[in-house]
Amino acid sequence: MNIDYIYIKNFRQYVHAKIEFAQASPRNFTIIQGANGAGKTNLLNAITWCLFGEEKHVDNKYKGLPIVNTAALDTAGKGIIDLIVEIQFVQSDGKKILITRNLSFKESGGKLVEVPPSHAPPTLMRETERDWVGPIHGSDAEYIINSIIPPSLEEYFFFDGERMNDYFRESTGKDIKNAVFEISQLELFETLIEHLSKRKNEFVKLQRGLSSKAEDIRADLEVQNRSWEVDKEQLEELNKKEKEAELLEREFRDKLKDSTAESIKHLEEQRVTLESYISQVQDDIVDLESDRLKLLHRHMPTIFAYEPLLKTKTLIDGRREAGLIPPLYQAIFIKNLLKKGKCLCGSDITEKDEYSSGRRKRVQTYLEDSELSDMSTELITSNIHIQELIEDVVGFPEHVINIDKKLKNLQGLKEEKNDMLQKISKEIKQSNVENIKSWEEQQQKYGQEKDQLKVKVALKERDIERRGNIIRALNSELKRELKKESKHDSLIRLLALCDEGITSAEQVMTSIMKKVKQEVEERASKQFLTLIWKKETYKGLVIDDDYNISVPDTSGREALGTLSAGERQVCALSFMAALNSVSGFEAPIVIDTPLGRISREPRRNIAENLPDYLKGTQVTLLVTEEEYTPEVRKALSRVIGKEYTINFWEKEMGKMAEVELLK
Repeated sequence: MNIDYIYIKNFRQYVHAKIEFAQASPRNFTIIQGANGAGKTNLLNAITWCLFGEEKHVDNKYKGLPIVNTAALDTAGKGIIDLIVEIQFVQSDGKKILITRNLSFKESGGKLVEVPPSHAPPTLMRETERDWVGPIHGSDAEYIINSIIPPSLEEYFFFDGERMNDYFRESTGKDIKNAVFEISQLELFETLIEHLSKRKNEFVKLQRGLSSKAEDIRADLEVQNRSWEVDKEQLEELNKKEKEAELLEREFRDKLKDSTAESIKHLEEQRVTLESYISQVQDDIVDLESDRLKLLHRHMPTIFAYEPLLKTKTLIDGRREAGLIPPLYQAIFIKNLLKKGKCLCGSDITEKDEYSSGRRKRVQTYLEDSELSDMSTELITSNIHIQELIEDVVGFPEHVINIDKKLKNLQGLKEEKNDMLQKISKEIKQSNVENIKSWEEQQQKYGQEKDQLKVKVALKERDIERRGNIIRALNSELKRELKKESKHDSLIRLLALCDEGITSAEQVMTSIMKKVKQEVEERASKQFLTLIWKKETYKGLVIDDDYNISVPDTSGREALGTLSAGERQVCALSFMAALNSVSGFEAPIVIDTPLGRISREPRRNIAENLPDYLKGTQVTLLVTEEEYTPEVRKALSRVIGKEYTINFWEKEMGKMAEVELLK
């Protein structure tokens, strides 16, 4: 699937533009060069708006401005102005798909008013063997578009180079896992699991003749399942709010970083480093607290039973020292003597006379002492285990004290760094630059909101896990109750079938996730080592079981936190391209500012190797003059099919841009 052309009318600074893209391999690279602010990112936004109805890469400086070109608005007067973005794709079989999204506006009472469309956007036309089919509007058109590039996978085809620089600093293991999940397209299995769970509830609800206990369990299950659904909806909303707060915090932090006041920039960089360090210390504290809890769980039974265990050991040791364990004679031997009426020495012990009676009593005394013989082995073995337990628990106080010391040191270190963080924030707030004060306050506000939402998310996740355990327990209890009556056999079989389906779907999901993660890791690591210019420094890129990204150096030490901006960008580019390559979608790639933070020599290395990694894929690069150096142009010359430049100028009525074909 390639982009044939894009036509733009009155979108942002583009009054009129048409760009035809290179398609013929190997010259399937299109270069669009423009200065910062000329409109490169808005070309990316024009694509996502046409496909998904959303500008997914809106620059902060455009917030508040209408999507329609302001110069065109002013010249239209009271008339209606049309905004159109049209993209034509060419499929692998040569057939074309034309997608159009348009809006109409007019001025009314000094306000911009959107004119209601005659049909729901977008509009799609599809070429067949004989003719074009369409127009197809609204949700039907969206369904076809989403089969070409799902909205959730958009960022793996339309990259923001500036965003990639901070991708791994801002993305958690959960974010990476979600990315792998999305690229694996496992929503079908989630839908299947959800459907089977609902069907189970419906089967039970429709069953007649349930016992009163089964009816109570069923009612409880219904309440718990309904609450579980509400919990999941609330979690989704909390995650959305957390992401929004995080984006806003990052927005104001970036403004502080980009501040012209060098001292403020330096302070902001210090704060970012401190926050990262504090986060690591907090992780260490959580790990130590977990270790202490595990230690307590392991030793607590022994501590509570310490006195009885010690007393038992003393009794057993005393018996052994006295020679009673093991006994001198086995009980069966003594019983045989008493039965025969003969002592070991041959004397009579039948109690026929006084001497015989006395000898018999002495033999019976041996019998009492030997009664422990049946338990002697168990007692000796148990004594060994008791000794091990006692010795193990003796070192318990020292282990706890050592963990507490480490925790105290880490808490002190955390408090020290938090104090430094507060001083930096205070210093930024006291700046004479009014904007910086405001940005600092906003950054702190959204940072606190993000942290509070993180706590709420964690609590809600715990609630969902707890409720899931309750539902599983109730299902097991319901099955046991249903098995008491044969009339419920068919229902039991239906429930078992649903459970088997759910288990199988979960196993398949886990298996696919594991395989995709492994493939993404292998491809990303290989690409990173190909693109990176420090060939002997890094081992590659690793994704652990919790989906955290790491970049070990050749000694095995973690290097992700110390990568330069350019190295981070290469790391993220490699990861995003790996996700793209395993997605299964043959869609074009558009990268905005791919080499912005990378120095001169590494740029050439990337330019030489990127075409081979993306071989067979249509690629469009939106670059600045600083990125698109003669060395980069030369390295890419073998794959460049078309080359454009964006001409940009300011007018009294607004911004204007046009796209000029150079090659």
